[in-house]
Amino acid sequence: MSAIALGATLYVPVLRSNLLDVVSGSNPDLRSIVVCLEDSLRDDQVEEARAAFVEFLGRMETLGNRITVYVRPRDIQMLHWMLALPNISAIDGFVLPKVETSNVAQWLAPMTGHDHKFMPTIEGAEAFDRNALEQLCRQLMPFQERVTAIRIGGNDILNVLGVRRSKGRTAYDGPLGNVIRDMAATFIPAGFAVAAPVFEHYASLDLLQAEVEQDLEHGLLTKTAIHPSQIPVIHGCYQPSSDEVLEARSILDKDARAVFASAGSMCEPATHRRWAGNVIARLQQFAAKEDDDDNVSSIMVA
Repeated sequence: MSAIALGATLYVPVLRSNLLDVVSGSNPDLRSIVVCLEDSLRDDQVEEARAAFVEFLGRMETLGNRITVYVRPRDIQMLHWMLALPNISAIDGFVLPKVETSNVAQWLAPMTGHDHKFMPTIEGAEAFDRNALEQLCRQLMPFQERVTAIRIGGNDILNVLGVRRSKGRTAYDGPLGNVIRDMAATFIPAGFAVAAPVFEHYASLDLLQAEVEQDLEHGLLTKTAIHPSQIPVIHGCYQPSSDEVLEARSILDKDARAVFASAGSMCEPATHRRWAGNVIARLQQFAAKEDDDDNVSSIMVA
């Protein structure tokens, strides 16, 4: 699965009573979840969570259609334990927490004997260090085909500074802004996708929309969600407009001129082709914005 196909990825604690219903598609808008056994648990809940996860795996095998399921282990030892479980093939992949240059090899070692996809999460002080990010990029490069996306642990990163994100501004207007830009600039040119950090103030849907629009401007095509109400907002932002689709089609046309005008903008296929490909990928996954449906037809891009 590509990062864009994940859509808004909802984090769900493993002890949630309706977990299996969520996986079975009780929310028709939801495409992917992360079953969390890390920060969503207190220390005294770990054994209960392990038992719940084993039961969850067993019941997963009985499901027919289901959404994409990633699992977030508490630590490297728990990842080893999970990979040894007989039904672990029922899940699609893992979210690896608190990945750093000093421990990435330990996280990757148990993955070499399995074919699960995975998403490393960068959420410590190294998020502020461009050299460390570049080193992590090099360390992950041999596994690039299996890395669905690099995840940004926004709240943990802010915790390094002893702050919390504002309720009145997007992530790009605070300390996370530079982090997101550095991670996008480091990993996306190297061929990795980057997932946008969670927007924790779930009552502020207008501000969430503004943030997702900025995510798109930075090349982030999937986002963590913590509340079901966020999912349609995020997916709505991922729907391209008819103008975007028409420009993308023109840019990707094999007979396109080197430079041409469209709706008052300059289009240059040599520099806009990747953008155009992303627009078409968004169209294929999420369709066009509702008021633009009559102007847009489905498109396949090689």
